[in-house]
Amino acid sequence: MSETSPAGIYLHIPFCATRCHYCNFVTGGYEEQLAARYVQAIREEIAQREWPPAQTRVETIYFGGGTPTTLTPAQLGGILDTIDQTFLIDGRAEVTIEANPGSVSEERLREIRQTGINRISFGVQSFDDRELAMIGRTHQAEEARRAVSMAREAGFDNLSLDLIAGLPEQRMETWERNLAEIFALAPDHLSVYLLELYPDAPLSHRIERGELRAIEDEVTVAMYYALVDEAPRHGFDQYEISNWARPGCQSRHNLKYWTGAPYAAFGVSAAGYDRATRWTNQRHLHNYLALIEGGTSPISERTVLDEADRQGEALFLQLRLEEGVEVAAHEARFGVSIRDLYGEELERLVGAGLLEWTPTHLRITRAGKVLANEVFAIFV
Repeated sequence: MSETSPAGIYLHIPFCATRCHYCNFVTGGYEEQLAARYVQAIREEIAQREWPPAQTRVETIYFGGGTPTTLTPAQLGGILDTIDQTFLIDGRAEVTIEANPGSVSEERLREIRQTGINRISFGVQSFDDRELAMIGRTHQAEEARRAVSMAREAGFDNLSLDLIAGLPEQRMETWERNLAEIFALAPDHLSVYLLELYPDAPLSHRIERGELRAIEDEVTVAMYYALVDEAPRHGFDQYEISNWARPGCQSRHNLKYWTGAPYAAFGVSAAGYDRATRWTNQRHLHNYLALIEGGTSPISERTVLDEADRQGEALFLQLRLEEGVEVAAHEARFGVSIRDLYGEELERLVGAGLLEWTPTHLRITRAGKVLANEVFAIFV
């Protein structure tokens, strides 16, 4: 069988000690027997996959969640064994695991590293203990500092940290301390997200009841710009709206999402893409398990993309990247004129300073990055 295009693999591990107060992902409490059943199911799903075909070369593997480190190293290794038995794993594959700083020990991290997982992403979110308690995180700032040190000792030389900007009642001085703390830890990669509150999130309810005060949008924007200006002084290049990296340390897996590369997805609520179709698995854990154990596909939603869909997606996904869209290449690929296709709406965004033309590219601007959803709306 001929080798297909290199793929990425996403694996959703839904278990958490507690649910964060802003979270909108499919997660639930950890139970030992349920976790063992889930691991068996995800391995069976990989083996009975609908896509990609066997002998597909896999360049990136990403354990997301949830908190994937709630699984034992043996369980994580078993999943990787099934992937290895099913696909061709690139010898330089990037294998990432998300982790809660308070849920790991140095011994556990060493064991995880020995499975072949070579990149770790800690959900720090803040270095202020009051903020961490407010958003339902189970760790404290000192545990995050210690987790980074332990991960380095365990052999992780590719380490990413997450922060959230715009938390309720967050102050600029607290944010500046967060930046000082995170740069002092010298990660290889940094992801910073502007808080988005979902209607049913506990944090939303607390704001509605007047228990917490949402900060002004202008303050959140100032926090983002403070990061944009500070990161280069510490050797970080911004390569995507929410992501910064030292040279050579960009997230190769996440780049597949933004460049339209194919990726498989396994586990409850996981979503995959093969360049022609997007699909999503069943979002209810017990329904997912019943489907897999019954030998039935867990896919609950499938969307076949036409040429217009692919063209629009390619535009807004590449606009997330710092270099933007190479206009000539895009127009040759899809046989369209970007200016003609989006006309007045596009020029409105350019005139508002949210997008800009260069001699070769269409790029999102500094101002456009904090209004990205408004910008991308014209392309979908």
